Amino acid sequence: MSSPAYVSESFASNEKEAVIQLAIADDCPLLVFGMQRFLASFQDISVVAECVRFPDLLAQAALKRPEIILFGCEVTGGQLAQQLRAIAEHHPEAKIIVFTGNQSLEYHEEALRNGARGVLLKHCAPEQIAKSVRKVYRGDLCFERALTDRMLSTFVRRKQPEPPPETARISSLTGREKQIIRQICEGMRNKEIAYNLRISNATVANHLTAIYRKLIVGDRTELLLYAHRNRLHSLEGMPNHHG
Repeated sequence: MSSPAYVSESFASNEKEAVIQLAIADDCPLLVFGMQRFLASFQDISVVAECVRFPDLLAQAALKRPEIILFGCEVTGGQLAQQLRAIAEHHPEAKIIVFTGNQSLEYHEEALRNGARGVLLKHCAPEQIAKSVRKVYRGDLCFERALTDRMLSTFVRRKQPEPPPETARISSLTGREKQIIRQICEGMRNKEIAYNLRISNATVANHLTAIYRKLIVGDRTELLLYAHRNRLHSLEGMPNHHG
């Protein structure tokens, strides 16, 4: 099993955290039951809905307003996009983690393009599910490291025509901002970026605000897609130092 795209965290956090409102959906009742029993054991996670039918998920999403939806999904073709869009229509504030056995790069990309904040493979360790829920709740993306590497590699190798680079916007980025974009493309969260660059979390957040404004992107997901599309992961930045 590939290592996840985040650093190890203690299984029980010492920090006082808000209780995350979570919905679980999968067509396997036994899987839903098992995940509910496991995730409900954490003080910072509250399972507010359990669904085995997609219409029930839509109804519960609108009624219970979960902050995170752990969405078990094995549909193929355009159905994944349709279902993710339907969830967003019923509860646009929810952050969706797709929980699947499908290891296809195209499938995971489709989930990302249609609003998923993460993809977990069903063979992952139980602890990884809880960590991923917290990670997405904090506003980060959650994809396995191997998938992130494959996505970067595939974007670089593709021969199909790319949209013209937005030269003015990209050239307005500072060296430090380029560094942060590269590390986001590597799957790092703000705390890791701050540690690597020897700056504070608040400074990283300020840089991200400036990056979003300069590139006209709304959030981390749009930034990741923009960076891949314009090959920003290969930009040269400034050497690591305080800044």
